[in-house]
Amino acid sequence: MTLWVDIDDLLFHLLHHSRPSGIQRVVFEISVGLRELRGHDVQFARRGPDPEDPRGFRTVDWTSIEALFRQIMEGKTAKAGSSSPGSFPVTPPIDKIASKDVLTTFFRAESRALRELSTLPRALAHLALDIGRSKIKERQKGQSSIQYDEGTRLADAAQPGDVFLTLGAPWHHPNYVQSIRWMRDELRMSFGMLMHDLVPVRHPEWCDRGIIMTFKAWHSAILPLADIIFANSDATARDVQSYLAEQDIGTNITVQTIPLGTGFGLADAPMAPEPVVQEPYVLFVSTIEARKNHVLLFWVWRKLLEDMPAESVPTLVFAGREGWLVSDLMQQLENARWLDGKIRFVQNPTDAELRRLYADCSFTIFPSFFEGWGLPVTESLSMGRPCLASGTTSIPEAGGELTRYFNPDNINEAYTLVRKTIEDADGLKAWTQQVRSDFKPVPWNESAKAILDKIN
Repeated sequence: MTLWVDIDDLLFHLLHHSRPSGIQRVVFEISVGLRELRGHDVQFARRGPDPEDPRGFRTVDWTSIEALFRQIMEGKTAKAGSSSPGSFPVTPPIDKIASKDVLTTFFRAESRALRELSTLPRALAHLALDIGRSKIKERQKGQSSIQYDEGTRLADAAQPGDVFLTLGAPWHHPNYVQSIRWMRDELRMSFGMLMHDLVPVRHPEWCDRGIIMTFKAWHSAILPLADIIFANSDATARDVQSYLAEQDIGTNITVQTIPLGTGFGLADAPMAPEPVVQEPYVLFVSTIEARKNHVLLFWVWRKLLEDMPAESVPTLVFAGREGWLVSDLMQQLENARWLDGKIRFVQNPTDAELRRLYADCSFTIFPSFFEGWGLPVTESLSMGRPCLASGTTSIPEAGGELTRYFNPDNINEAYTLVRKTIEDADGLKAWTQQVRSDFKPVPWNESAKAILDKIN
């Protein structure tokens, strides 16, 4: 049996954004774990040159994808200045900084299938061409004896009994359901998927209207086709299980929780040699969007500055990128001059910069209303930094007993906890030591192993 992992969504995101989001990084880390555990019994696929062809999936060599991903995460693309006085430089999307002398063959045997990669900058093109991925040549004893040319049609490579696994969020593809029906009905494959959350269904007020409609339609059509459904937390598993019952979809399926790995290798990444922020600060790592509740911290910091001497209030640092439904908040921050510099925005930090931000901060904070898991919380703990977080949905699963919680709808509760943490220097020092000594990271191989155990 071969496990085929869909990485089309991962590639799409790398091509259209400067940095992968949490879901794409989860896809990458689990894929690495799957390959390490099962070698070439785990293969990778993406849609072909014609996006309208539901049967067009092709094989992709993982070594090229891994090299490309790591190159992007090292942040070696050039940066352009930001117009916001409250923010630091921002890395534009790859397709915005590419030269006209574009890549003509990225993945030689799959050049047409991956032709949108022609917008990659020259540095990444050279990287891809140097990998040498025309065929999968090495096999481990007891693994599949079949070798696949790069760009081989899935129809020619897959065997009955193989499993097609969707780890990402490909629901923007209108014909994805047709693809899965084809794989199940004609190729006789099984289909598994990982659910990250049901935010557009449970809380559409935090999402773009187009996303809401697409998400609902896609899941209504795709969930009945799933032979196995994974979830990234017990909270998400319960939510999905309830949704299946509400919609009368596949109620005989039990949603399986898998443990999510801790962080994304920041502890092993090089650290930026110079501080990103000079003064004492509290760190909030997240895309700025309505669901993440940045506005709560704007109110809390404004109140802190009203009640305390400015020099006693640490700077609040937002690290991430600007998302949707926050234009009013961004305008308020501009009008308030980012609270005279007491709130700062580090846009799209590299791994080296992010590691430095964690290393130099006093503590982190995560006031999100709704999460499928809570990656910034476990990432903070893995970097030895205490975290204040909202006690909703899956976040307590991520933070455990080492995190302190507040109600994200209660500004006074959040204010009290933040101020107490700021003013109790000795308590914060003891808490930091406890995090560093007691937190036990989860390897991403555990996530991959849990998937393999359920599939086999």
